Amino acid sequence: MSPEPANCPVCGAAAERLRAAPRGYRYTCPSCGTFQISSRALSCRPGLPASAREDIRRLRAYGHLPLLELTRDGVSISPGRP
Repeated sequence: MSPEPANCPVCGAAAERLRAAPRGYRYTCPSCGTFQISSRALSCRPGLPASAREDIRRLRAYGHLPLLELTRDGVSISPGRP
C-alpha cells in the first residue's frame, strides 16, 4: 500500500498517511513528524489537546512512535511503540 496525500490532523500541513492496523492511520507530517492516530481520535479533531504538536515532537525525540487515541477523558497521546 502506498501513502496517500492528506492534511495533518494536528497542524493542518500537507502530509502523507498510510492505513495502520487495527483501526487508524500513520501520518508523516513535515512539521509534526510521524505518528499514529486511531479512527475514533481522527473524528474528534477539535478535541485534540493544544499541546499535541509539542507532545508528538517530544515523544519522537525519545524514539517513540506517538499514538493518539480517544479515551473517556478525550484524546490522549501515548508513546505507542519504541
